[in-house]
Amino acid sequence: MKKIVIIGAGASGVLCSIYLKRWITDIEVCILEANQSPLKKLLATGNGRCNLSNKDMNIHHYYGEEIKKIEKLLDYDIEDEFFQLGILTKYNNSLLYPRSEQALTVKNCLYQLSLSLGVKYYFEQEVIKIDYQNKYVMTKNTAYQFDDCILAFGSPAGGLSLKTFDRYQMLEDLNLKVNPLRPALVQMKTKPSFSKLKGVRVKGTFSLYDGKELIKQEKGELLFTQDGVSGIAVMQLSRYFNNKPLYLEIDMFDDYTEKELYKMIVSRQQVGYNRFYDGLVNSKIAIELEKKSLKSVNDIVNALKHMRIQIIGLRDETFAQVMRGGLSLNEVNESLQLINYPHLYAMGELLDVTGDCGGYNLHFAFCSSYCVAKALERKYYA
Repeated sequence: MKKIVIIGAGASGVLCSIYLKRWITDIEVCILEANQSPLKKLLATGNGRCNLSNKDMNIHHYYGEEIKKIEKLLDYDIEDEFFQLGILTKYNNSLLYPRSEQALTVKNCLYQLSLSLGVKYYFEQEVIKIDYQNKYVMTKNTAYQFDDCILAFGSPAGGLSLKTFDRYQMLEDLNLKVNPLRPALVQMKTKPSFSKLKGVRVKGTFSLYDGKELIKQEKGELLFTQDGVSGIAVMQLSRYFNNKPLYLEIDMFDDYTEKELYKMIVSRQQVGYNRFYDGLVNSKIAIELEKKSLKSVNDIVNALKHMRIQIIGLRDETFAQVMRGGLSLNEVNESLQLINYPHLYAMGELLDVTGDCGGYNLHFAFCSSYCVAKALERKYYA
C-alpha cells in the first residue's frame, strides 16, 4: 500500500488528507504534527470566528516572489467544497465565515472527518530531517517511510507552531531557495509610543511614507497600543516596513476636504468652545491635541488630516498573523510539486505567499491543499 506522509496538521495539511483519502483508494495517509493537537492556528483566525475566504479573490491581494504563479490556484469554490465537508458558510459583506461563526466548529468538523476516513495522526513528532534518497522523514525518535511527502509545516507567525528546530534548514539542506522571513500583518512600533491613547480607535485613511515618498495607503481603522499602533489598516501597511524608519500619516477626517474642514474649524472658533476638540475626536486624542496649543486654523487642520507618527519597527513574529518569505515559488511547478524532488510537495504558509487580511491566507491554505491532492490523484491513476 502506498504511503503519503504530511508534515504539519494545520489547515492545509488536514484538508489535504481528507481529499487524498476521498479520492485515492488503497493509500495510507499519516500526518506528523509537532504540537499535541491539530489546527491550533485555525482557532485563532478571525478573532475566533474563522474568516475562511473573501468574495474579491484577486491576485493583487497576494504578495511574494513570482506571485502570479498561484493565480490559477485561487479559483477554488470554497463554499461548495466546504458544503460537501458538512460546513455551512455565509458572507458578512465580502468576508466568508462558517455559519456557526466559530473556528472551533470548523476544526472539529475537519479533524473528525479526517479521522473517520482513516487518516493517522502522530502528535509531538517534530520532523528534523528529510532523507529524499531513502524516502523517509526523521523525527527525534522515529523514522517514517513515504512514497510521497507533503510539506505543510507552519511558519513562526503567531507563536503557535512548536519550534525547537529550524524546519527551514531542512529545505536549505535540500538546496532549496528559502526567501528571508519577516513578520507581516503585525502591529507597528512608534516613536513616541502614545501609551496614554492605548485602546483608542481611529477611523480614517492611513498613509505610509519614506520621507516625502508615499509607499502605500490604506483606508480603515487604527488602534493605539501600549507601544505603537495596530488595526487592520495598520497591519496591511506593516508588510512594507523594511527595517528603516518610516512615517505613518493619519487622516482622521478623510470624509472632509481640506477646504471643508477649514470652514468647519473657523465656525467652531467663532462659537468659542471651552474644550475645542470635544465633539471632534476621541476625548483622549482631544487631550493630546490640547497640549499642542495649536493657534492657526491651518495648524489644526494639519493635525487632524496629516498627523504624522514615526514608525521605528514591528512587533516580533509571535504577534504576526503571517510571515513574508518562505520557500520560493520557483522551486515548485504548477502542481506545487518540487521541481527537483518529484515525490515532495509544498503548500500553505510554508510557501512564499502572503495574503491581505480578510480570509486570503486561509483561502490559499485550502486551495493549495486541493491542488496538491488533485496532483497526487492524477499521479496515482495515471
